Amino acid sequence: MDRRQSLGLMGIFAATLASANVAHATTARAVSLPDLVRRSTRVARATALDSFARSEDIGGARHIVTYSRMRIDDSIHGPSGDSETLVRTLGGRVADLGEIVHGEAELVLHETCLVFLMIDPNGVEVVTGMAQGHYPITIDGAGTPRLRLSRNMPQLVGGATSAVAQLTGKPFTEARALILGARR
Repeated sequence: MDRRQSLGLMGIFAATLASANVAHATTARAVSLPDLVRRSTRVARATALDSFARSEDIGGARHIVTYSRMRIDDSIHGPSGDSETLVRTLGGRVADLGEIVHGEAELVLHETCLVFLMIDPNGVEVVTGMAQGHYPITIDGAGTPRLRLSRNMPQLVGGATSAVAQLTGKPFTEARALILGARR
């Protein structure tokens, strides 16, 4: 092989690497809406007002977690007297160190969402089912609040009858009625 052929092959190899796409392959078992409601101690339309991250020991290892102070805008299920709650999600950034947890809910500051919450064994409120228990709410062109898919939603196994399939894209009022119906 001469120099020209070697350079040509190296060019093709470099072009292949440059055009490769990054693949994310997180997979989770889908949770049904009745199961999501049953496992949750609270379901609410809420808005993240503030957040902070820190390192904690979880499962025998040190991890970064983020605590979000959430304003409860509409309590659908569970305690209704609280105007705010503190919710912990896995991952975040502390100084120049960050941790990403694929499949975890991403609570964005000043964004309203529908959130399913449960209390973990340590007494901390967390999102039930991670991203499957989090639905950002946006206003469509007609002014209707609609539920969106959580940003970090993994590929779901058995997702045809899941809470995600039932709630994503629905107007908030319709989603609220589905949740109330699933409590029975």
